[in-house]
Order: sequence, then structure tokens, then C-alpha cells
Amino acid sequence: MKKIIFGKSPSVIVGVTFTILGFAGLVMAATTISLGTADSFAILAGTGITIGGAVNTSAIIGDIGTSPTATITGIGNAVLTGINHAGDATTISAKTALSTAYLAAGQPPVTAVVASTVDSFSGTGYTLAPGVYNSGSTMGITGTLTLNGTATDVWIFQAGSSLTTAGASVITLTGGAQACNVFWQVGSSATLGAASTFKGNILALTSINLGTTVNVEGRVLAQNGAVTLNGSNVVIKATCVVPPPAPIPGGSFAPLPLIDLTKIPSPLTLPGGAGTVTYTYTVTNIGPVPAQFVSVKDNMCSNMKYVSGDVNKDSMLDLKESWVYTCTKIISKTETNIATAHGWSNGWDVFRNANATVVVGAPILPPLIHVVKVPNVFTLPAGGGAVTYLYKVTNPGTVPLSEVSIVDDKCTGLPGRVVGHPGDLNKNNLLENNETWQFTCQTNLTKTTTGIGTAKGHANGLTAVDFAPTTVVVADPGFPNAGFPPERKSVVWNIVMIAGIFGLISLVTLLKKRIA
Repeated sequence: MKKIIFGKSPSVIVGVTFTILGFAGLVMAATTISLGTADSFAILAGTGITIGGAVNTSAIIGDIGTSPTATITGIGNAVLTGINHAGDATTISAKTALSTAYLAAGQPPVTAVVASTVDSFSGTGYTLAPGVYNSGSTMGITGTLTLNGTATDVWIFQAGSSLTTAGASVITLTGGAQACNVFWQVGSSATLGAASTFKGNILALTSINLGTTVNVEGRVLAQNGAVTLNGSNVVIKATCVVPPPAPIPGGSFAPLPLIDLTKIPSPLTLPGGAGTVTYTYTVTNIGPVPAQFVSVKDNMCSNMKYVSGDVNKDSMLDLKESWVYTCTKIISKTETNIATAHGWSNGWDVFRNANATVVVGAPILPPLIHVVKVPNVFTLPAGGGAVTYLYKVTNPGTVPLSEVSIVDDKCTGLPGRVVGHPGDLNKNNLLENNETWQFTCQTNLTKTTTGIGTAKGHANGLTAVDFAPTTVVVADPGFPNAGFPPERKSVVWNIVMIAGIFGLISLVTLLKKRIA
């Protein structure tokens, strides 16, 4: 296949046109860009990929590939959860799709920003509404840039030449905005400064370079040049989340089901090399309604078996009922995998993820942490009201956890880093496997809201993270009661898919010891 090389970015011409017309300050709606067969890729390159750092200290969540140069150097320095497509037909197809996506990102109209390698947004403001933003040449980011919008809003940033982010710069998403809907069209190369946090899909004509400890939620896609990771990097393929459907105006509404999942491998480590590991999965109904069509799948273990739990044999995961599954496989290298539990009730599909790492070839016990989040009410009348969330943080592993923290993206007031918790029975500031640390957080909701509680802990140079999403339904005006809705088409609610992936990333990327 011929290499596709573009000429000058069409966005440059568009940007000049709208500046002349005096519309540089006008933000217009952008439309999302299909990545086609490139969608499954976290990293895509033209002339090779280099992954620096030590073994297993970076994480790539998604596929990886490069063509026409098929060389990937240092692949052992990253935990890869996708497929290595170096030089194969899938990569070639993805490169063609990337070319199409790049052209699709040249959308008019645009809002002009400052052409700078340092700060392009001083004249625009550091909180940006959805739209198309253009610099005819360079684009730079420093400090914190906030993208505020809904789950379906789109941002397109067009840099005629290069994109540069300063060290420790941060891109944040608020109001429900999603990284999958953020696109960076770069006319030459992108360079992300060390310790920066980046959101969105980079579509670069030439090369992309990530400084040490750069964290990307999106994609790193270079058409003609190389992609370089300099160590302890995280690249997670952004996945759009389908929000829960709104209740039916003028009718009744029902709470969503809520399920919990734990995943525990045995053994946690195989210091002598390859061996057999059995995973035990426990699915519990912690919500207000029974769930049916329950299933558990693991992305790296296929012989899943139901063991027990359906006490009354009605094929329903009843309230407070727990179902146990197991899966056994041979592991030959350090591996992190994700399990997904699924349940359905009252027209809603829900998921809960859990991840675990097994270390192979080194006597290192990886940590585990688990958080359960339950609201005191699952539905609120029109106008909303107060909600109190209860969090229970436990350690299902074998090593005590230090520097435990608990936060929630939709509720402030949690302590973050936890010190001196009353649940710490021996007062050593470590979360032991016989302890439960409980927290509460109160907030006021005015609309149906999904919030994610995040628990984090550290042990043996690794970080364990768990995410607990919970949705509280707020009625639209005119709802007469809180009963059950008429039958309607089920909509998949997959917000916890991203949460589980983030947990996987955090667990594997802070490995401080070299694992053979």
C-alpha cells in the first residue's frame, strides 16, 4: 500500500478564512469523527514505535501497530491489553482509516487561537465549550485546560504544524464531556511534556513523542512518522459511554439495578515462572431490584464456570444474593485482565468491572482493593434532592495497603488520602485484609446522575485501584410516582467499562521493581 502523505492541512485555510470574516470568536458545533478500523488502536505509527523505560512500567490499553515500518522496540516495557498488529493487514487498514479521519477533522467553522508552542488559549480562556479551535501553525498548552460539555459534545483542535504540551499540564473534562469526542488534528508532530495528563485522540501527520509519566486517555495515532514513549506512560483507548436513558416524561420511572463484582486470583504470584491460576469471581446484588440474565466474562480467561449462589434456583440475582464463578488458565508472563459482570432489570442493562494482576517471574505480591458504593435513595422526584452515598473499602488481597485514598467525581467531601480511620483496627494506617473502612458523602442532585467512587492503595511498588459507579434517577417534571416503567427497549449502560480499564491502568503502571 502506498504511504498517504497530505499537503498543507485544510484547517489552516479554513482558519484564515474565518479570521478574515471576523468570526474568530464564534464557537460552532463540531461533529464527531469516525475512526473506522483505527478505533481499536491505542497507538498507531508509520515508521515504528519505541517504548522506553523498564519492564512493565508502561501500560497500553488497546491495540498497537505500525506500518510500513513494522519495528516495535521495547514492547516488553509495557503491559499491552490489546493486540500487537505490527505490520499486518489490520494495521494497514487502520492507517487508511486514519487518513480519512484526519481529513474529516478539517471542519469549518473555527475559533482562532493563539499560534504558540507555549500557550494558545490565553486569549480564549482555559474553559472551552464544544467546537472547532484552530491555530494556523503551532498550538501549545500549559497549566490546566478544561473542556466543559455533555457526553455527546465534540471538540476539534486543529494545529497547522505542531502540538506541544508543557510538563505537568492537564486537560480535564467536566459536565459529562468524554475523551472519545476530543480530536487533535496535528499538521506535523505532537510532543507531550513529562508528567502531563492529556485527553483526546491525536491525529498527527508525522510523529508523536510522549515524555516520561505522560498519561493519555484517547489515542496516539501518527500517520507517517514514529511514536515514542519515554517511560512509565499510560495510553488508554478512549471509549464513548452510553448514558442511561432518561425516564419517560409523563410516566413513571424505576431505579436502576446495581451489582457488585470482586475478582481474586490464586495464586497472586508465580515467582518460579509459568503456572496455573484460578480466578474466583463473586457477583452480588447491592441494588433495589432483582437482576436477571446475569453473566460474567473475562477478557483473558475463557472457560468461565458458574459455581453457586442462586439459592432459590429462580435464575434471578436476588437482593443481597451472591453468585460465584471460577476460571482457570495457564499464565506464562505477568498479566492483568478485566472481568465484566452483566445484569438486566426493568429495561436497563448494567455492568460492573473488576481487574487483577498476577506477577510471573518475581516474588512480588500485587495488591488488591475493593470499594462498594450504595446511595441511600435510588430515585428522586422531579427537581431532585439530597443523596447520601455509603462507601465500604476493603482489602481482598494478602498484603496491607498504604496511602489509601477515597474520592468521588460527583461528590466532594471525601477525605482523599485517609489517615487515622476508625476502621484501622491496629492503628497502623494500613488497610489490612480483615478491616473495612467506611465513608459517607452527601450531595444534592437535580438530574439523573452517575457518579464513580474511586478507592486506591499501594503495596510492593504497585498501586491497586477500584471504581464503583452508581446511578440515581431523578424524575423529569410531571412524573406522578416512582413505580415501574412500561416495557421498552433495553439500553446498554456501559459507564463502568471505562472505570474498570482505569483500574487496570493504575494497577500495572506504577511497578517500581523490575520483573523479569
